[in-house]
Amino acid sequence: MKFDIVIAGAGIVGLSTAYQILEIMPAAKILILEKEAAIATHQTGHNSGVMHSGIYYKPGSYKAKNCIQGYQLLIEFCNTHQIEYKLIGKLIVATKKQEQARLHTIYQNGIQNGLLNLKLLSTTATLELEPNVSCLESIYVPQAGIIDYKIIAQKLKTEIENKGSAIEIGKKIIEIKPSNTGFIIKNEDGSEYETEFFINCAGLQSDRIAKLSGLKLNFRIIPFKGNYYKLNSKKANIVTHLIYPVPDPQFPFLGIHYTRLINGDQTLGPNAVMAFDRESYHHNSINFKDSYDILAFPGFWKLIAKHWKTGISEYARNYSKSYFAKKASEMTPGITSEDLQPAGCGIRAQVVDIHGNMVEDFVAIRKSKMIHICNAPSPAATAGLSIGKQIANWYLEMH
Repeated sequence: MKFDIVIAGAGIVGLSTAYQILEIMPAAKILILEKEAAIATHQTGHNSGVMHSGIYYKPGSYKAKNCIQGYQLLIEFCNTHQIEYKLIGKLIVATKKQEQARLHTIYQNGIQNGLLNLKLLSTTATLELEPNVSCLESIYVPQAGIIDYKIIAQKLKTEIENKGSAIEIGKKIIEIKPSNTGFIIKNEDGSEYETEFFINCAGLQSDRIAKLSGLKLNFRIIPFKGNYYKLNSKKANIVTHLIYPVPDPQFPFLGIHYTRLINGDQTLGPNAVMAFDRESYHHNSINFKDSYDILAFPGFWKLIAKHWKTGISEYARNYSKSYFAKKASEMTPGITSEDLQPAGCGIRAQVVDIHGNMVEDFVAIRKSKMIHICNAPSPAATAGLSIGKQIANWYLEMH
């Protein structure tokens, strides 16, 4: 069977890409191949459900542009399709003096990125919004919100199928072979598809899919696992906004934070520890192939050399309720380990380059009749529709 475009991966980036191409070219024949038994199984279905504003990101960066545009497109999509979301706002809090300069930098980033009605708040002004928060200063971000991205993914799936394109699950790609008119995509179950154009949105497996297509890469996806806890009913209403710490500038993670889920649960997390299994959400799971890929990559050892102290510290505290409670108590005093219940985890596909650097921005590789999205970290869920629109425009240029 022949298609105009085959997309690998039915997470929010792959689905948004198909949706945005069909908005421009409704007659396009698109097939999305998903190796799992359902869509949105990995990063899309295991994130914190936050609608990010774009305040953190370097002005002019791909992350900043796509987060802000993606946020706007996401709200329009939700309003059009009557999907619930709540703009509950966020406080980024500095609890130590050494964090205040970074807090001011984040505030200036937000202004340069075009965010309106940001407020830099004193301790007293912060307490007026959140009486249980302890800090020296904070930034109030009114744009931040909460949503269930699995519902977005399901609606995108419906829209794609209504326009005559297809999504097939249980299709693990094992070979990408050039043909006279494009590519032959072979799957583990023996099925084959012919396509004129191939787009890789495979998330945690995107580097492997890129290699199957013949690309030589100077980076590797290193999975980082983040655990979440849910606050019990006595502490569930300790805060009403999203509460975030000032992130460590050395790492592309936002730190352990309070997130109110769309179902009303109050969660705390995630931490970030390197995982040896790209797709297992069980404690201490190890996959031989994933472990070998990590250990055989020179960039991994350079990463360890740079950050081994932080890594050991994170592993020592991994799965520790007392650690989460301690971090929460820096922002909201009085949280104890007894207040926390395990609430699952997520795995971030983090690109690490050959020099041991964690790549912060999106990575896209465009080659003849192929586009590979090899790094789509947070805020990829918020930015999904914008990333999809960018890929659609690239497709039109290359087609």
